[in-house]
Amino acid sequence: MRHALLLSCFALMACSLDFLGSGEETATTTPTAAQVAYCRSVMYIRPELEIEPLGHALMPGLDDVIRFKFRAKTDDPSLLFDPGQVDATTFAPGLAGASLEIGSPQAWWDVASQQLTGARFTVPPPDSPGTRGLAIGHVDNGDGTLTVYVLWHET
Repeated sequence: MRHALLLSCFALMACSLDFLGSGEETATTTPTAAQVAYCRSVMYIRPELEIEPLGHALMPGLDDVIRFKFRAKTDDPSLLFDPGQVDATTFAPGLAGASLEIGSPQAWWDVASQQLTGARFTVPPPDSPGTRGLAIGHVDNGDGTLTVYVLWHET
């Protein structure tokens, strides 16, 4: 009986650690197709938008955080995201880069040095109840593209 109780306690602890996000932070400048697909889904990036991924970082925990940077093949911010979830008309110049910094970002997450246009949003997750936060900033590259920074976080 004691042995079964002890095993049950260990199993519960293992599940708790997994729930709390015992994984390590991952970051890359070459996101996988699966990472990009997941970001497109939870960040409501339009599926038809042609993008070049520039960086992806996951900070797992009780509330996961994802940083995703990409270059969009458009200079029209209204074409970036699902308009039912992200109202591009609320994007405004002067979004503080500090509002997109959580944790210790990698060198490619250079939001502090950018003059960003953007906004913050609360969105529903596509596959579960609740809400998630999105902070979106972009820079017009002057060549028909936008560099886009998205900070997604569980709330």
